[in-house]
This record gives sequence, C-alpha cells and structure tokens, in this order.
Amino acid sequence: MTEQKPRKRRSPREARSLIVAAARASLLEGAGDLEMAEVARRAGVSEGLAYYHFGNKSGLLNAVVRDFYERLDEAVLAIPYEGASWKEREKARTHEFVRLMYEDPVAPLVVDVVRADPAFAAEESERRRRLNLLGARNIAAAQKAGDIDKAQDPALLVAMILGGVTAGVSHALRVKPPMPLASAQEEIWSYVERAAGIAHG
Repeated sequence: MTEQKPRKRRSPREARSLIVAAARASLLEGAGDLEMAEVARRAGVSEGLAYYHFGNKSGLLNAVVRDFYERLDEAVLAIPYEGASWKEREKARTHEFVRLMYEDPVAPLVVDVVRADPAFAAEESERRRRLNLLGARNIAAAQKAGDIDKAQDPALLVAMILGGVTAGVSHALRVKPPMPLASAQEEIWSYVERAAGIAHG
C-alpha cells in the first residue's frame, strides 16, 4: 500500500493567494471561464478549501477582478506623477494606465467578459464611486491651480473621463489586430485633453 504524502499546511492568506493565481491562469486558458475543481487542482489545494474561501465560482471570479484592480490602482493611482501642470501629470498617468492594461493578459477578460457578470455589479459600482471621488478631488485641485476651467463640474468631468478612457482601452484591445500601444496611448490622452478642455500637445 502506497503511503499518501500529507498535504502541505499553508496559511489562509497563502492559500487564498494560490487559489486566485490559479483562477487567473484558468481564466486565461478558458477565455473567461473557469471551474472550481480545476482551479483547486492547479493551486494544489482541496476543492472544499476553494469553496470555503470564495463561496462559489462568482466569488472566485470577483476575487480575481479585485486582485487585478488592486494591482492596477496601486500602480496608477498611488503614484504621485511628476510634472509642473495637471496636463503633464495626467498624461503620464494615462499613458501608464494604458500600458498596464496592454501588458496584463487578464485585462481584456476583466473589462469585457468578467465584468459582464451581474454578480460584480455592486463591487464595480463601489469602485467607480471611489475612483470618481478621488478624480473629482484631482480635477478640483487642477481648477484651483488654473489648469482646468472652473466652469466644469469636477464630478461630471471625471465620470466622463474615466468612462471614456475605460471604453477606449477596451476597444483598442478588442479590435483585430489590437491597436498599437503608442497609438492607443496618444488617442486616449487626446480624448482626455478634449474632455478637460485643455490645449492639445
């Protein structure tokens, strides 16, 4: 009789991280779909543990989306971009956002396939609310500095900019062949300039 090797004990945080990474890989292979049993096998944990941590497939997909956005937001929002004006800083931020979306293979699935699941509606709405709040403060500061016309409503302006940028990146990634990165960066930034009412260049 072959002796079975004991399963390696992992901390809850490590187990969750392994499961999310496995789900991400499964999503890429499955073009936006995954199965809990396959994810658990790939992560080296029991299927029951995957259900324990995430509840169901939607909960696991939500965790992948959350992980993606947390990494994206840390890289784009948490960094104080350099520049003498709002235009210089936000051009750098926009270019970096588009670059990261292009370089992360799960990005098209998040913006097109996964986000379509109604189970994510509440979390997506809360994330948009947080981003809109931060963005409105950013716009108000730019108005105070004289970089953006004070007549524009900061909350409305940032909602339009964020929505347009996200839709633009989604389109640029979805067309066949995908739009070249540099072209997408410049066209999307040009949209932001026009929306904010600042001079192109």
